[in-house]
Amino acid sequence: MNPYFISAVINAVFGLKRTCPKCKRDQIVPASKKRESVRCNFCGADIPPRK
Repeated sequence: MNPYFISAVINAVFGLKRTCPKCKRDQIVPASKKRESVRCNFCGADIPPRK
């Protein structure tokens, strides 16, 4: 595989990964919610978008 393609995929996934401030668990958010707060799947706390 092309290393540039692999790098682009990895950067896209890590750009959507967020850590809950309350329970400290990681989760991937949908690309459509990238700039919005989402609710943690584990504890229900709000996870703010990355800056």
